[in-house]
Amino acid sequence: MRINIYKDKLLDARLFGAPVLYSAHPIPREDVPPKWYCYDLRGTARHPDEPYALFDLAEDCHTGSVLSYLPLKSGRSVKRLVKNMFQLTGTSHTLAEFCENERIQCPETPIRNMLRPASPEEAGLFYAQTPERDEELGAIGHVRIDFGHNGQGFHHTWWPRGPEELNTQEFKDELDKVVNDLRKGVLKDLPSMRRYCYGGDGAITGGSCCQNYGFTLETDRCTYRLRCNPIEGDYQGYLSCFAKQAQQMGLTEKGRQALRDAADPSMAHTYSWYVIENINTPDHRIDHELPLDEAIQLYAGLDCGDKRLGVTKDDIAAVDLVILHDGREWLSKDCLKMGSFKDDPVVAEAVAKLRQMLEAAPIIGRVSFASGEEAVFTDSEKYLQTVREEMPYHATTGFRCETLTDDPAVRKAVDDMLCDLYGEENPRTLADYGNTGMTMGGMSG
Repeated sequence: MRINIYKDKLLDARLFGAPVLYSAHPIPREDVPPKWYCYDLRGTARHPDEPYALFDLAEDCHTGSVLSYLPLKSGRSVKRLVKNMFQLTGTSHTLAEFCENERIQCPETPIRNMLRPASPEEAGLFYAQTPERDEELGAIGHVRIDFGHNGQGFHHTWWPRGPEELNTQEFKDELDKVVNDLRKGVLKDLPSMRRYCYGGDGAITGGSCCQNYGFTLETDRCTYRLRCNPIEGDYQGYLSCFAKQAQQMGLTEKGRQALRDAADPSMAHTYSWYVIENINTPDHRIDHELPLDEAIQLYAGLDCGDKRLGVTKDDIAAVDLVILHDGREWLSKDCLKMGSFKDDPVVAEAVAKLRQMLEAAPIIGRVSFASGEEAVFTDSEKYLQTVREEMPYHATTGFRCETLTDDPAVRKAVDDMLCDLYGEENPRTLADYGNTGMTMGGMSG
């Protein structure tokens, strides 16, 4: 049986006096939240069902696993004897409920743990569709995946299946995060896929004679359907991507006409401005509908690392205009690619106001690419991480950065990376960056 520690209820227990969550089945170590601890309880050959000692991993006589936000044994010791220090309380909670009871911050649910098994009625959606059906479903494309001859590699190919305007930079960024996170679980390798598929629900009919498994992931922007074929000698995965907005509007000719009307500048239109905070943490998500000026004021004042401001037009077409996520804040380019918004003067005026808001905020740095994508950073660590990752590829991506903070450490760190790119040592010391009137570090232009 496969345990999802972010969704399933686990048994409450106390171990060595500390509150823990207990599962009779092994807890996947890749699912353990950062700064949390997971251990196995092990019995003896004579009493295999009675917890005797605590191990990091128990290869035999496994009597259960415990999840704890406190360390329960020294990292230097192989085991810790349990004796009479383990008691089940008779209650059970989800991880979120446990954290609420203990008054500690609940870890964010990883993308891979948001997958749900397909129902029998959904089976057909995991296989190839006609172009007309793809249009109705809002198909963007699919990623074809195989693990290579030894089952340990990761080879993938992108196959477009919808209008190019759906393949936005924001979608590409989200798809990268989805795939990278799934590679820590079901898409890690062929054995991991087998364990994932064989450990629970999700079996679907259709396709070849081999048993396939389907799993669905919902984000605010897209629906992802992962079809797994956990056998050697064939493609093992197909991750199909569907745009929710296009899906909702593409089901009827009436919907398609409404989108055409929304793009018609000669017609009168209505606008509803929204602010979303904590969009990627559903348990804490809050949606607001406000006039534009109030929406801008609320967005700017939110102390939240995951927020966005956007507009819904004619109650049928919606687009995010400004996004803050993972330390980056940027004006989305989606409104320039969607017919309902690209030539709209009301939206253009709103974008100008949002640009002024961003320029007025304390910004650590700004980056841009040849594709036209731009982003500003209010978090110095995220800014330096992006510069570190993107600078080596500036010749092909057109990456440029501009450091806007007066913080000497940040400015020197960027110059260090720039000098290192050309095989040189930065001749300036940290003290040399104390003069706030000097040219900022980094690659510009």
